[in-house]
Amino acid sequence: MMPPETGRRLADLLPHGRYEEIPEARTLIPLDNPAGLCTALRRFIAQTPPAGAQDAP
Repeated sequence: MMPPETGRRLADLLPHGRYEEIPEARTLIPLDNPAGLCTALRRFIAQTPPAGAQDAP
């Protein structure tokens, strides 16, 4: 959908953003490789602190 460099720049702008390519997927990632998308999402959720967690004492 967009060049990889654009995706990397957008990821750099977002808090906790990261760029990850899903293997064997193109424009419709949930249809092209749903298992790969789920794996990437689970990894992101496990590695990303909840919103507001950095504000806790």
